[in-house]
Amino acid sequence: MYKHLLPILIFAAALLAGCAKIATPTGGPKDSTAPKVLKTEPADGTVHFDSKQQIKLHFDEYITLNNPTENVLISPPMSKAPDFSVKGKALVIKFKDTLRENTTYNMVFSDCIKDYHEGNPLNYFHYSFSTGDSLDNYMIRGNLLDAKTLTPVKDFYVLLYKGNDDSLPLTTLPNYVTKTLSDGSFLLKNITQGDYKIFAIKDINSNFRYDLPNEEIAFLEESVTSFRALPDSVADSLQAELPMLTLYTFTAADTAQKLSRYENPAAGIYKFPYKVRMIDFSAKPMGAEHDYFEVINPTRDTVTWYFKTPLTDTAIYILTTDNHIDTVTLTPFKEKQNLGRGKTAPTKRLLVSFANAGEYHKPLTLQFPYPIRPTDSFSIWVYSQQQDKKDTFELRVAVPDSFVLQLPIPMNVTEKKSYTVMIPDSIFYGYNGLTNDTLTTKFSTKSIKDYGTLIMNYELPNDGKAYVATLWLKDKILQEDILTSSETITYPFLNPDTYRVSVFCDENGNGRWDPGDYSQKRQPEKMFAFPQNINIRAYWDSEETFKIDSNN
Repeated sequence: MYKHLLPILIFAAALLAGCAKIATPTGGPKDSTAPKVLKTEPADGTVHFDSKQQIKLHFDEYITLNNPTENVLISPPMSKAPDFSVKGKALVIKFKDTLRENTTYNMVFSDCIKDYHEGNPLNYFHYSFSTGDSLDNYMIRGNLLDAKTLTPVKDFYVLLYKGNDDSLPLTTLPNYVTKTLSDGSFLLKNITQGDYKIFAIKDINSNFRYDLPNEEIAFLEESVTSFRALPDSVADSLQAELPMLTLYTFTAADTAQKLSRYENPAAGIYKFPYKVRMIDFSAKPMGAEHDYFEVINPTRDTVTWYFKTPLTDTAIYILTTDNHIDTVTLTPFKEKQNLGRGKTAPTKRLLVSFANAGEYHKPLTLQFPYPIRPTDSFSIWVYSQQQDKKDTFELRVAVPDSFVLQLPIPMNVTEKKSYTVMIPDSIFYGYNGLTNDTLTTKFSTKSIKDYGTLIMNYELPNDGKAYVATLWLKDKILQEDILTSSETITYPFLNPDTYRVSVFCDENGNGRWDPGDYSQKRQPEKMFAFPQNINIRAYWDSEETFKIDSNN
């Protein structure tokens, strides 16, 4: 009897052994919280603080300290930086400077205290003490925005000065300093009552001075007054009524003109990029003259020459731009020889591309990399198909006797219809001597129902100034319009997407946004952003009103 049960018992034992297999623990959820301050010695807000005392911050976990020289801000600034040391779960601070009498000191820790294992940062911690009988109880708060994009600016130093000298941010250490948070906000607390000059800078060399030409700055012309801080027990609604400053950062424009090294991307093409937008441009050859087409880009900072006959020898030109003179020596184009094993040099052909294929409201357009020579009437073959119906027709097109980099194809298209366009080879000849291969493209036209329309009512202040309205798709400018009074602009044929609209006050009437200049006490031209993004839907008209209030 037991002999029959033996195989069953062996199987059961093996099954139980499998069930009893020990698994490796998974370790639990990952720590994602920042260290917390449990206690400070002496207590935050202590008075009669002595220079020989040390400060000890106790945390709920082991910590590390990252670059305290830049990320721990002390107001008023000290000539000698304190010693910072981490001891387990505590941060110890010892002062090497003699502290001022009857002075409130503030220490701001910005993203420099992190937990030991996961590196979660403590974004902001403020600690105050006083060497006198009481703690100063005044404050200034505000927001910092990029003057052009109106987006919040983080990690900028905000500097407060007593006095009214224009040279203060250039030569003098501030009386108080703090740093903007990720949302652009800043708070200077526990300061004395009074009037201050306020600045914000991107302090590249970490010396609390505005002394480099590429440092960004924000400033207010008038002094600001500190206000008494309300106790924590006061309702948030009352706190919201306290003054809130807004500063706008910018980098002063470098108005010194400079020609960068010229570019020679292909035979016969030379580009001259300038640092500053030009008003006038002229060129004078030093030797034999050459025949070329000249193009200045819309932003007027790059000149491109297309030579009708590519250079075979050096050519020297004197370029004059707004009284700035350069002498350039142009050399013939050299093909790159690094082809690699098994590779052959590309065939030298005129690389023509198609633009606007399938767009209902724009003509199909040929784009040429080099100006092409005038051409008598030639054939373009168009094949169309709609369900079972097929059509073939011939278009006769000519290249005009003028500078041509783009050539629209005059074909009438029908909505929701498939087309094939074919152009024979060797029709177009660039002035560089290259000609085209056979060109073919296939596309289906959109319907008018595939587009949406934005109707924007711009309401401007009656101040006699010019404003520039801009329609954006992501970071690309789709359209700019100069407005001198309230006006409605319709933007048709927009693809379904998310758009934004901005307006700036064109103070100097040059048609472009200009930054400020602290040396001239000039603020950046005021920018206004429509308060929300605009979602365009197909076959739908969206109408919005953008009221510009120059007082805000």
